[in-house]
Amino acid sequence: MQRRFLICGIAILAAFSVGLIGFFAVSVGKPDGLESVLDGQGVKGSSPVWTAPLDYGSDFPSALCMGLIGFSLVLAITFGYLKVAAKRKHQGAK
Repeated sequence: MQRRFLICGIAILAAFSVGLIGFFAVSVGKPDGLESVLDGQGVKGSSPVWTAPLDYGSDFPSALCMGLIGFSLVLAITFGYLKVAAKRKHQGAK
């Protein structure tokens, strides 16, 4: 069962990486939806209150890094939750 999860995780990460390359190939130089609406309405953007250390949308390596971190965190939290739930279910059955 562990090997199956490992293969699925690798497949998801590979799909994410390929999708990220496609995203950057299509979106280079184009504003996102909010930016285009603000530009169309003539609204000037303000400076950000806080800037993240790695901006996931600026270049491929930082986007891949932040995606891997996010994927790993969600995977770890979900795995931990399921382990605790299974343990509680097992203890409740006794």
